[in-house]
Amino acid sequence: MADLSAVTAGIPSVSSAYIHIPFCVRKCAYCDFLSFPSCVDQIGEYVDAVCNEVLLAKKWFSSGDSDTDAAGSQAPLRTIYFGGGTPSLLSPSQVGRILEALSKAYGISEGCEITLEANPGTVDEEKLSGFREAGINRLSIGIQSLDDSVLKTLGRIHDAETAKRAVIDAKAAGFSNISCDMMLGIPGQTMKSVQDTLSFFLEKEIPHISLYSLILEEGTPMYARYGGDIEKYVTQEEDREMYHLVISALKENGFIHYEISNMARPGFESRHNSMYWRAEPYYAFGVGAHYYIGSERGRHAETLDEYLSAMKNSPVKKEDVLFTEEILSEEDRKKEFMMLGFRTRSGVGEQAFFQRFKVNVESAFGAEIEKEIKAGLVEFSDGAYRLTEKGFDLANQVFMDYV
Repeated sequence: MADLSAVTAGIPSVSSAYIHIPFCVRKCAYCDFLSFPSCVDQIGEYVDAVCNEVLLAKKWFSSGDSDTDAAGSQAPLRTIYFGGGTPSLLSPSQVGRILEALSKAYGISEGCEITLEANPGTVDEEKLSGFREAGINRLSIGIQSLDDSVLKTLGRIHDAETAKRAVIDAKAAGFSNISCDMMLGIPGQTMKSVQDTLSFFLEKEIPHISLYSLILEEGTPMYARYGGDIEKYVTQEEDREMYHLVISALKENGFIHYEISNMARPGFESRHNSMYWRAEPYYAFGVGAHYYIGSERGRHAETLDEYLSAMKNSPVKKEDVLFTEEILSEEDRKKEFMMLGFRTRSGVGEQAFFQRFKVNVESAFGAEIEKEIKAGLVEFSDGAYRLTEKGFDLANQVFMDYV
């Protein structure tokens, strides 16, 4: 494990935390995320372990100054994100316990964005009200589609009416900051079903929509079902037609296309995910969770038994739970800053790049940027390099210049 006791110059302070909740009722047919559908009886033990890790990590990443961690972070946290898996399988009191541990260890700022991912098939108004009382102030609801045949293809545990009810219940529970996931490019999906799903989101005034095209991940049931070749069933042109339909409709209704896969009404952009796209460090807790502290990227134990067993050690050592994957060089961090920045509508700002690295972006990547501008993929305006509309469709061509 790398020694991160010294403050790393040029790296922003840590003010975000991700908590991985790996449990789910049933794994979706397309999902290759780290999740365990048959272990819900271990949720209580897992919450205990995560709370313990939250408190221990304060020491693991301490620089010796009680108010400063390895990346120069000053408490309190400004964003917290419960991801999964299905975090909404936790009880409100369990979510509250984790937030209490985070508050004790790092502090939670007033106005902190605290997001919880929710599966429509696991919540009702009472439970959602409980999450709100526990401190959750933003919901990310995994709806994907409001077409029952599409949901069946995806292997979701909910149907369209359950998904609609989850949105209505969230509103009734007092949530106004709600994001809904929408998946495109699914075999059997029609333009009408896409339009119908989008119409419901607009009718219910959902302020944030995340768009994802179906990717067949090796090892998943859908990969086997379609032979790993999605374009035999949904062409790239069909997928892009759906994507542009949604983008255009949301723009007409006041949404900002602030990141390749995300649109929001002004003020409802995901602050936590925006932190990732600014290449800022963050804490992470729980099995399989990946963290970024100082210049170190690492991961946790990737099986539930391994993680829970490690957290029972006495004492629990950092190397029992966390595993370094890479120490980023200055050049690595510059490339990552470019690639992540180009995902966003704001792009890569000249001033932001200089503040982070003390060199001009043109001197670091002038040849790459010139090539991208000539190809019509990148443009320069208002002090920043950004993807063009063409670039948003062909973003991977730009990203490859910084791998």
